[in-house]
Amino acid sequence: MIRILGLASAVILIACAPVLAQSGFDGRPITTNAFTETGYTLHRDEFAIGIGPIEYGIGENVQLGTNLFLWALQVYNADLKIAVTKRDGGALSAGFTIYNLSLKHYDTDDESEGNYLAFAPYLAGSYRLTDNTMAHASARYAYFEAEEEGREIEDTEPDEISSGTAVYVGLEHSRSNRTKFLVDGGYDATFEGFRVGGAVLFGWTRFRLKLGLSYFGAGDGFFFPIVGLWWRFQA
Repeated sequence: MIRILGLASAVILIACAPVLAQSGFDGRPITTNAFTETGYTLHRDEFAIGIGPIEYGIGENVQLGTNLFLWALQVYNADLKIAVTKRDGGALSAGFTIYNLSLKHYDTDDESEGNYLAFAPYLAGSYRLTDNTMAHASARYAYFEAEEEGREIEDTEPDEISSGTAVYVGLEHSRSNRTKFLVDGGYDATFEGFRVGGAVLFGWTRFRLKLGLSYFGAGDGFFFPIVGLWWRFQA
């Protein structure tokens, strides 16, 4: 998967060379840090289309999104995010995510998989510390409803796409108008593990590329890549 995304990134970078010459972040704050939600939403009638994630600003302060890559894995998902306030110096948003996923769970006698329907309301805020640095924080409550009776979420093992009740904080530092350094960290109370990660975000007027690495300390702990590439443009 990483090789496929890397190859796709290279092809797109070559095909979009004229676009990449343009500057990128002015007036278009990011909606997600390394993996933490920020307080910002897309502008009205603005699209963000990536290899999987798709977001649309149905209003200046209302954003609707989903991840088609997860749909292909039969993880059905949707996200609604509403900005309560949004300025250059900071923003505050409330959101709601719903998704269906399969998680492994273990008994003394067997190992099997169960399907869970997850509801996750969240709050996300952003605050400008300096001209080049933003602080982000989010708090999410996750409720899991099992399709099989007698199964508790404590019996499950987390994976790259699972996220429970958690609090995250992060920093976004703009090295230039086309390059940002992103760092996030926090604790997931549902899966009892710390999640930390960092990434570099390259941005141009229409195209953005994010590359990084994250570690989730739940269960046996595991590393997984942060890879994102998408177009962001007005309708």
